[in-house]
Amino acid sequence: MSNREAYIKKAEAQLKEWSAQIDLLKAKGENLAVDAEIEFKKKLDEAEEKRSELSSYLEQLADKTDSIWDDIKDEAEEKWNTASKTFSDFIDDFKYR
Repeated sequence: MSNREAYIKKAEAQLKEWSAQIDLLKAKGENLAVDAEIEFKKKLDEAEEKRSELSSYLEQLADKTDSIWDDIKDEAEEKWNTASKTFSDFIDDFKYR
């Protein structure tokens, strides 16, 4: 398995985990007070957007050859880190409410 394939597999597994956590948080968000619900929905939309962006990027990445993987790895890592931070911040903000 190439580095690119391993990276894509790891990212896809993380996307599945995030999807499951987002579904759980959606259910939890239904119980929040109205003011917290507005903030929750805003952050939820942001997390879903970042997940979607990363998913689309991974689809594009799968079409690339291994020979250019080294050239685009930094960009992939940046997108991964941005999505991870957004999701982590979202979880931290709402997991104890």
